[in-house]
Amino acid sequence: MTIERPRVEIDHLTRINEYGPDDLFICCASFEQRCLSSVLKMSANYRTNYSIIFVIEDSPDKKQADTNLNRLKGMLGTRSSKGIFVISCGRDSPSEGIGQLKKIWGQCRPKDSESSFITIDISSFTKIYLLQLLHYLVVELKLGLPRILHTTQTYLPNKLTTGVAQITTVPSFFGSFNVEREKVLILFLGFEAERALTVWKHVSPVKTIALITNPPRSENLNYLKYAEKNNACLLSQPSVEVRDVPADDPYAVKKVLEEICDELGDSYNIIAGPFGTKPQVVGLFLFWLEYPKVQVAYSHPTEYTRSYLMRKPGPTLLLPLNP
Repeated sequence: MTIERPRVEIDHLTRINEYGPDDLFICCASFEQRCLSSVLKMSANYRTNYSIIFVIEDSPDKKQADTNLNRLKGMLGTRSSKGIFVISCGRDSPSEGIGQLKKIWGQCRPKDSESSFITIDISSFTKIYLLQLLHYLVVELKLGLPRILHTTQTYLPNKLTTGVAQITTVPSFFGSFNVEREKVLILFLGFEAERALTVWKHVSPVKTIALITNPPRSENLNYLKYAEKNNACLLSQPSVEVRDVPADDPYAVKKVLEEICDELGDSYNIIAGPFGTKPQVVGLFLFWLEYPKVQVAYSHPTEYTRSYLMRKPGPTLLLPLNP
């Protein structure tokens, strides 16, 4: 049994580097108010050499996204001693955004790659962006794991997206397949039932392990009930097994996935679908670092609902990445 550790909530964000400014602060400007939360919590003495702000061009509320971008630029302008970079990119085109990051990396990279001081606020990144950003920093640049912050949102029992535009394998997470082996699908479930179900139908696995967030944040049992009801069609299938997974502890999520793979052995091709929380996506990345044979599948939504616009920021969490 994997035990989730107590949540670490951040009220005042301090530097990682006790001897001077941090190297880099990375965040994403969006229409969500929570994209401002970690910067608003920066202590008076917080300084970083550079800040990088990603901004999604095709936002459901572009006016609000632009307002939040300008606020972030203003607040980080007083914290970033050497400059701010803004990367504008499409929601479903993470390779485009990472490509722009590669072009500016020579200007803002840490002086010491073996001992870098980088913070990423993952709150408003899409899951597919988050995976590719972590892959670039940790795998390609070999910088080690950054400090990761996440601001939660208030719970509303509504769909977050509608429709499925396309199903893809996440670039750099293609895995390694043996055509003679059957497929097992591991799905993180939440409020994206349609997208998760579409991936399940597309993969046609011999076995599916559905991971549902339990215990829910703030012990909100209504969240758990809605997640189960929302995914009832998938959960009712005879080949689907349900297991619990924590919401905000990436290392504990990694351990859950390791336990599953240890049980399965080397007899299957394993595919994972991240449709739960963003800290769970970080846990999936930690797991993939040690099990790169696993493929990560993703379905892009047709559109985002107004539910996103009604959610209010919750606590800002420091995510535990190690034992």
